Amino acid sequence: MKELKEKKIIKKILNNSTLRNKLFQSFNIFLCVNSILIFGCSSLKKNVDINICSSTNKPCLSSTEYVLLITNKGNIKLELYGKLAPITVGNFIDFVEKGAYNKTIFNRVIRKPFPFIIRGGDNSLVTGENKFIDSNTGKIRYIPLEIKLKSNNLPTYGKEIEVSSQKNNIELKHKRYYLSMARSENVNSASSQFYISLKSLPELDGRFAVFGKVISGMSVLDLLQEEDFIVEAKKL
Repeated sequence: MKELKEKKIIKKILNNSTLRNKLFQSFNIFLCVNSILIFGCSSLKKNVDINICSSTNKPCLSSTEYVLLITNKGNIKLELYGKLAPITVGNFIDFVEKGAYNKTIFNRVIRKPFPFIIRGGDNSLVTGENKFIDSNTGKIRYIPLEIKLKSNNLPTYGKEIEVSSQKNNIELKHKRYYLSMARSENVNSASSQFYISLKSLPELDGRFAVFGKVISGMSVLDLLQEEDFIVEAKKL
């Protein structure tokens, strides 16, 4: 019974209304490392040194970044790991700097039957305006699933990590208060929505891209309910 409930709740993360109608959207992610998207890093030698940020047309950051979420219940500070998830962090910071997360609601908060996740970044804004549009294309931007293994220099792109032994090799896992990207069933459909794990969730490791964690404001997370909102997101 508990396992069935967990599966139903996990499915809710995939139920991203802003993405599910775009499951087969084409992607133009890399110019010179396109094979990574299809085969992951297994197609490359482990000691290969490619600058991902110079090889993609997506926003990309290889540095550690800090973001302050000013919510209607208090402040939450995030630490983002660009070295381990450069495209995911670059995408998130780009939206922050454009003010896209300002006045967006937390559209899913799951605490029962056990603490699970708080999800935000939906296109359902308090103002009713969709700000998650790529200014270069005029369309919603999608990014590939990005997971860094300890044994590889580069992240793996475009595929889930399914082998149990490899899951132990993942750099960033779903620990309590860690930050990940929500997506639809298509592994390359993450865009703006993110979620914060309220407990360790190893069942999600290798399936969703973890890219940071909450470093202050945990007590604020305990207060958040659905329809609470981000007043402003600021890069520090």
